[in-house]
Amino acid sequence: MEVLLILEIISVLFNIIFLVLLTKEIKQCWIYGIVGSLLGSFIVYHQGLFSESILYLFYAFIGVYALIVWHTKSNQIFKIKRLHPFQSIILVASGVLVAVGLGYMMSKTEANKPYLDALSTVFGIIATFLEIYKFYIAWVFWIFINCYSTWLYTISDLYPYALQMFVYTLMSIYGLIQWRKKFILQA
Repeated sequence: MEVLLILEIISVLFNIIFLVLLTKEIKQCWIYGIVGSLLGSFIVYHQGLFSESILYLFYAFIGVYALIVWHTKSNQIFKIKRLHPFQSIILVASGVLVAVGLGYMMSKTEANKPYLDALSTVFGIIATFLEIYKFYIAWVFWIFINCYSTWLYTISDLYPYALQMFVYTLMSIYGLIQWRKKFILQA
């Protein structure tokens, strides 16, 4: 078995463990996410998905930050929150503009699919911050991003990652349902 494929499978396993623990709000989830993301950055870089490689490095670094944030907040203070619909519209519009800019910059490199790659990168960053600060809508963003990434990884011949994203889509739906229940109980 090829070394990159083995690393990709290991990364996928760590990333799935991360998401399972995240849906349960277990703060150690971020450790698995950090390791899975570092491996992921290396792998997608070798496939020419440079924006996606930056995204995975971002996930690794932000995982350290998220671990600190989740550790310093208690469950009584750190509740699931809603985002105003207007704020959601602003986030989406801003994300599209930034993705076009990043896609343009990456089109000047040897990147494969620079605009497609930039779209998932930008919205992955937005969704990550929404997730860290426990905004319920983060799961909606993740459902769309994971569906999109399933397609992107499939056309990039990254089949274990495409499978991971399909599993992530299902798990994001589960996370949405679980956080919704907790949000209702908080009210």
